[in-house]
Amino acid sequence: MCIGSMGNGGYETVDNVVFEDIELHHSSNAAWIKTYPGNGHVRNVTFRNVHMREVDQPIYVIPCIYAAQNCDASHIPITDITWENITGTSRYNVAVGIHCSAAAPCDNLHFSGIDIKPSAGGTAKVLCSNIKNQASSGLTCTGTCPADWPQQLKGNR
Repeated sequence: MCIGSMGNGGYETVDNVVFEDIELHHSSNAAWIKTYPGNGHVRNVTFRNVHMREVDQPIYVIPCIYAAQNCDASHIPITDITWENITGTSRYNVAVGIHCSAAAPCDNLHFSGIDIKPSAGGTAKVLCSNIKNQASSGLTCTGTCPADWPQQLKGNR
């Protein structure tokens, strides 16, 4: 399930999208929002009741898809996004990787019922950067998500 790629040609917007009651097996991504460092917005998107098994990147947000450059210069605000009842296993040890642009930090993100474990065992990492009001989002970040995060995660971090 993916929002994007967007922001590579003019002012592009995504509004009012719901992904619900989905099961994924051996997918590269589950709940993904990806933009170029362009202009537009992503607003009011919900990922709800998603169960996964062996997914590379379960919850993933990046403002500089493909290039991993100018990530903090993107002017595409990502706001009013909900991840609710997202469960299962990740192929690697990162359950969440969210790097929002420093120029347009993500705002009004909501997380509840997130239970993603690495399939090989251990503790899942939740990596976050540039999220407004992160402390009240329902997500506890365990580290910083780097600006040059790869488009496709291949291996533990």
